[in-house]
Amino acid sequence: MSSGSERRGWYGGFARLIEPFGRTSDAPPSRLWPFARWALRGTFPTLAAASVVSAFTGAIEVFAAMAIGYVVDAATSSTPATVFSANNLLFISIVAFFLLLRPAALGLTAAFTSITVGPNIAVLVQARLHRWTLGQAVTFFDNDFAGRIAQKQMQAARGLSEVVVETINTVVFALATVLTTLAMVVGINWRLAPIFLIWLVGYFLFIRYFIPLIRRHSEERAAARALVTGQVV
Repeated sequence: MSSGSERRGWYGGFARLIEPFGRTSDAPPSRLWPFARWALRGTFPTLAAASVVSAFTGAIEVFAAMAIGYVVDAATSSTPATVFSANNLLFISIVAFFLLLRPAALGLTAAFTSITVGPNIAVLVQARLHRWTLGQAVTFFDNDFAGRIAQKQMQAARGLSEVVVETINTVVFALATVLTTLAMVVGINWRLAPIFLIWLVGYFLFIRYFIPLIRRHSEERAAARALVTGQVV
């Protein structure tokens, strides 16, 4: 009883933002980005909303550090007897920020990630690939292991789902955090901005060096795993 009412409540509302068995009539493209658009067709408004929420949450995290700085400034510029009376509005705003706004933003981001995007995208991609595969002639399966085809479907669905989730939950979040931090640093002292930018360039160079290595090893591992699974099946 409670499980059914939960599905009809807020949890079900988030779960229904993406239709996990949405149909598409055309064949999947063979190129990466057209394939991603084909697999995610119909979900882009929801993904855009999730990205906006993630970016807002990233900015919120920077404002949390700024709020602590405001508290320290207020405490050092007032006496112990007058610190609360002289800054009551500031403290009320900061308490509301940490107890209401920040938890709401984090909870909304988690709901989009774990209820809306993650589970539904994986099912959507796998269902579309499986539906298209079932429409092929018998000769389509003569040149490959049936188990390998099924494994590739599952790998594609899981891989694209993880890319979407991490793009929203990490890349968008981190980009919003970096831009908000840069604005905060410039507001404090513009001379600190070059130091921050040097660190940022070094971080991007670090990612640029290691991502191709990780991609190559992941591709080799996925191909070997699919081949073994296909032979066993």
